[in-house]
Amino acid sequence: FSYGDAHRYRLGVNYNLIPVNRAKVEVSDYHRDGFMRVDGNYGRTPAYTPNSYGAWTAQPEVMEPPLDLEGAMYHHDPKDDPTDDCFRAGGNLWRVLTEDKKQLLIENTVEDMTCVTKNIKYRHAAHCYLADVEYGKRFAKAADLDLEKVISLSKLDNDALNQATLSEDM
Repeated sequence: FSYGDAHRYRLGVNYNLIPVNRAKVEVSDYHRDGFMRVDGNYGRTPAYTPNSYGAWTAQPEVMEPPLDLEGAMYHHDPKDDPTDDCFRAGGNLWRVLTEDKKQLLIENTVEDMTCVTKNIKYRHAAHCYLADVEYGKRFAKAADLDLEKVISLSKLDNDALNQATLSEDM
């Protein structure tokens, strides 16, 4: 007699993908790469969420049920917190950077995004603008984006911004 985990360590974290160990019903999870990957590794599907490609969408119907300890306890989702604007930390970081570090951040980001479609660059520029106006303006200029369009996109809520930047032909 031995615990199953004692044997699985040799197979690696993807032991459940080996055909003999696979689930009878297809399972999707956030795990990618790693030792003993024997499937297509999700191909070119984005490995991040949220994304505008419809991959990796949350399924609230299968969320963990509340745990009744002293009153109901739920998973905290920062998106439900109106005081968590998702951009404050980025703006605070931008404002403490020295001028040479700001320039380096802009140059590196623009360089890293050369192969990214224009719609995603606009979405990123709107996020930069929401973090700090100067940051957004400098990124937009360096990425050769229309600043007025960036400003108008920054006024949209997240869902509307995603919808407005779905098309690669912006």
